[in-house]
Amino acid sequence: FMNSYCNIVLESQFDYDQSGGVLLSEKTFKPIKHGQMFFIVGAAGSLQVLRDMGYRTFDSVLDNRYDLEPDNTMRWIKLSEAIAQAHAQGLDTLFRQCMSDIEYNQHLFMQIKTPRLNTLIEQINEQHR
Repeated sequence: FMNSYCNIVLESQFDYDQSGGVLLSEKTFKPIKHGQMFFIVGAAGSLQVLRDMGYRTFDSVLDNRYDLEPDNTMRWIKLSEAIAQAHAQGLDTLFRQCMSDIEYNQHLFMQIKTPRLNTLIEQINEQHR
């Protein structure tokens, strides 16, 4: 894990229930903490949720348009193509291009954990009311 440039995050939900909801688990935050680029195999809008939280998603070097695709099958196909494209470009090269975003994400992750966790707990509670 620690010798990888990029992580393919298999999130808990790929929208199997067709709810359109995004659920990010600790799986998404593991590559952020450990300084890796990432693709999220999850519900449409997963990357936007991270952006809304202030994280950078390497849009300048990774083709993240897959995250906008509402159709699960098409999102999977676009994601597979984006991963293949990144691999063909050279993950080590892309990693170096993303270094400032990687460091920014790590810093953001490590900042003030309590408010971030409280916000997450509030969001979870609101979803289950």
